[in-house]
Amino acid sequence: MVNKNPKEYKKMLENNHTLPYKVRIDNQRYDVIVYSMLGKITGIIVANENGLTVNRAIAQKVIEQVQKYSFYFDYLKKRTQLVKERDSITAERIEGVQRILNEKGLFGEKMQLEIDQLNLALEVYKQQQRKLDIYQEDITMLNEKIESQHEIYEEDWHYAEDLSLAYAIAAYGQSLYLEKTRDIRRKMLKWTQLHGKMLPPEPRKALTKLTFVLSEAQAGHIFEQIISLIPLLEIGLTLHKEQEIPARVKEFGKAYELHLRNYEPPMEQITPLIRNKQR
Repeated sequence: MVNKNPKEYKKMLENNHTLPYKVRIDNQRYDVIVYSMLGKITGIIVANENGLTVNRAIAQKVIEQVQKYSFYFDYLKKRTQLVKERDSITAERIEGVQRILNEKGLFGEKMQLEIDQLNLALEVYKQQQRKLDIYQEDITMLNEKIESQHEIYEEDWHYAEDLSLAYAIAAYGQSLYLEKTRDIRRKMLKWTQLHGKMLPPEPRKALTKLTFVLSEAQAGHIFEQIISLIPLLEIGLTLHKEQEIPARVKEFGKAYELHLRNYEPPMEQITPLIRNKQR
């Protein structure tokens, strides 16, 4: 029999909160109540609009939808937790010191090709970061819209998919360029340590600023954190990683879109947390 009071499923010392939006299944709307203790989810209950808990089969369908929406922005959430907006700050700092890389001959003919590759990668980083910042603002506005209307409408699902895809493609391309120039950045920093003092005052000063921004304690650290998230974007995808980056990003976009449109949440970990009973 369906329980009339979801609070009866709350255990001692647990906190509980109801998601700020309802989920619609077969023209019925449902609330999802999450129980937690010490910041960890310990249980989930699904109730109908009359405040009655529903049977386990319906509860599972509702939670699958919640998990699907969460998946759309899983990469963004993990990236935000990791870099805490320092990716945007780093792009601004690079913008102010990157011009020194445009001075041909500064690093010698031997390193020029690699310096050009680094310059391109930094340009891609900045451009993609601008896109990511815009997409993130759009995602925030979408979540605020859903919260204010207390439900995910059909058009919200489509928009969420589109934003998730756009964000992932921009982040993937940015990450691959950063990964490719990892060794070049280290070479440039080493070259500056060995030869920087022999440069005229102006280029020496500009190069010192650039190397500080790109150092392991500054941008280098942020870059490595972004690179570390590449496997998260590639989960479940079959990709040919030997291709040049533009072709690799294009292939990723097609594969990720297909994965996104047909995504089915893995419920192995979440199902044991569902406290709704069978009728």
